[in-house]
Amino acid sequence: MNKQLLFFVDEGGFDDFTPLFLSMGFDVDFEDSQRKAVQLAKKNRYDILVAEFSYNPEFRDRVSNIESLLATLENHSPKVKIIALYDEINQAQLDQLKQRYRVDAVFSFPIDEQMIKTALIK
Repeated sequence: MNKQLLFFVDEGGFDDFTPLFLSMGFDVDFEDSQRKAVQLAKKNRYDILVAEFSYNPEFRDRVSNIESLLATLENHSPKVKIIALYDEINQAQLDQLKQRYRVDAVFSFPIDEQMIKTALIK
């Protein structure tokens, strides 16, 4: 059985890594809606999450766009490997997030496909 991967893209502006994930044998769910990604995380058990981290100062009770998703995965897929993609201008907010949630690997834009591939193999 293939490993399950959830690929969450919020704003985009970088390569779609879905072909890479498929070529590596993952079953991929791609989602660009945070609400729908949370619904998928409640229904399915994932081995890997690749998520675009973003920060908006208008978030009232959260540091980022992926906290609800990470909280859901903690309960439904506790062994999930979490890979965050981010813009370096959001480093401070990412550091705050990492104090609350486990993040296994982070990659800043521009994203190097080979680095993601290496992180997925580990």
